[in-house]
Amino acid sequence: MRYGAPLGGELRVDVSIEIGADGIVIKIEDDGLAFDPCSRRDAVVLTTLAEAPVGGFGLALVRHAVSSMRYERTANQRNRLIVTLSATAGP
Repeated sequence: MRYGAPLGGELRVDVSIEIGADGIVIKIEDDGLAFDPCSRRDAVVLTTLAEAPVGGFGLALVRHAVSSMRYERTANQRNRLIVTLSATAGP
């Protein structure tokens, strides 16, 4: 959210959650700058904790926890991220 608002302006974020027998679908929409988290690569795998920088691992954590993640830029210039957590998914 820190980077999405142009020139430090306000950012409107809408979140909806649907819970069903097959799992949970979370839809996040905002009117910030275009950002496709699905096209970002995961952070480099490190061999020691001492090498790890602070931050930069959020997308990898989300990808690990969900069964699917889809992004689109809507016709009215909003970011839409749809994340699905399957009821049968697990480690």
